[in-house]
Amino acid sequence: MLTILEQSELGKLRNFRTHKWRSSNILSNTLTETFWNVRTNFRKFTFIEYLQMKELLVGLPRLEQRCLFDAPGVMNDDLYIAALRAKILGVDHSTLWQRLAQLQRLLGQHQWTPNLVYTLDNCVNYELSEQRRSIRKVKKYSGYVRNSSAVGSKRKTSNIRPDPESLEWCSDVEIDYFNYLSVGELSSGLPGSIVILKSLK
Repeated sequence: MLTILEQSELGKLRNFRTHKWRSSNILSNTLTETFWNVRTNFRKFTFIEYLQMKELLVGLPRLEQRCLFDAPGVMNDDLYIAALRAKILGVDHSTLWQRLAQLQRLLGQHQWTPNLVYTLDNCVNYELSEQRRSIRKVKKYSGYVRNSSAVGSKRKTSNIRPDPESLEWCSDVEIDYFNYLSVGELSSGLPGSIVILKSLK
């Protein structure tokens, strides 16, 4: 059984793609799953990126916002989360977008601009809904085997020699994006905190 919990739409769809991902709105102790069903004329990650920019620029309606935060990769995007924090802190709009573009350019990412959001507003159409459906109860494995052939191959396998262990040195440095987006200084993250980028006001 499928239940539509909430739904929203923008524009009229003709040719569209269907994208799905899990919703965090989960009922505990029930045999159900909750997911987002999105129909849009854009590719999955282009649509998600559009919602990210829209939320950062002007904010999204509650349903679209929830759909965005559940989308794959969004809550693990440190740069985006730092940008939202800087917005909430009250960093000037133009300063925030300028600093964000500088970081994206430094990281080799696609650069966001408010004009891009306004352009996409005229192109993106979508229908999204949060849906819940029941799932079948998983049968417990009894351990019963019909006959010996169902167990699998009985050939003796050759001994597998494990690869020798190799040590890898990794310097896992976390860059403080929020510090740059809010204050305007970006440190290298290494001991000594060398400032490698300062924003122009």
